[in-house]
Amino acid sequence: MRLRSVFLLCILLSIVFCKALYAHSDGAPLNCMGSGFDRFNWLFATPGAYTCGNLGCHSQYPVNSGKGKFMLFVLDTCEPGEAVDVLVSFKKTDMDFHGFQITAQDRYYGNRLVGTFINVGDDENTQVEGGGRFATHTKKGTQQKFWHVKWQAPPADFFTANPVRFYAMGVESNNDDTSMGDYVYTATRLIVVEPKKAKKGQNIRVIDKSKEHSKKEGKE
Repeated sequence: MRLRSVFLLCILLSIVFCKALYAHSDGAPLNCMGSGFDRFNWLFATPGAYTCGNLGCHSQYPVNSGKGKFMLFVLDTCEPGEAVDVLVSFKKTDMDFHGFQITAQDRYYGNRLVGTFINVGDDENTQVEGGGRFATHTKKGTQQKFWHVKWQAPPADFFTANPVRFYAMGVESNNDDTSMGDYVYTATRLIVVEPKKAKKGQNIRVIDKSKEHSKKEGKE
């Protein structure tokens, strides 16, 4: 009788746990992008392998095995404190629901979260999490295939171990509240954060654009 009770309790807990995993239409869980800083690897280590494709959320198919094309666009270089556009999109996909998550890490002791993600205007399709260390979709944002956020580089007085690598994860979903029938994709891009180089015979003063932006907001 006791064994039967334990067995039924395990089944009940499994159902509750799975429901919790699948209910991510309002934003992806943090740290599931195959980067070095994820839910099962808190050490500064080389890029890990954990994604929403093997943590139980969308687990039927191998990562990057779908017919869709998941793309990430960002500049190659930027200045300290500069806010750059980050574009994430899907192409060649037949599914109606999509999602994404993105973070940025430099090479200091392997992987370190750097910079700050910012929502663009009053965009209701994206949101930032973890103090700006992550950007992801909203529930409304799952009904589109394109997202736009900004990433503000670390300030000039912050040591950035270049290059900074963006890790993005995208999901094609059939929205049936199970882990079946969905595809997970990953994409990475590099950006170098450095001051503008002075031309011969010209001195350039390093300006922290993050502080410049704060002054403008103060005047307004």
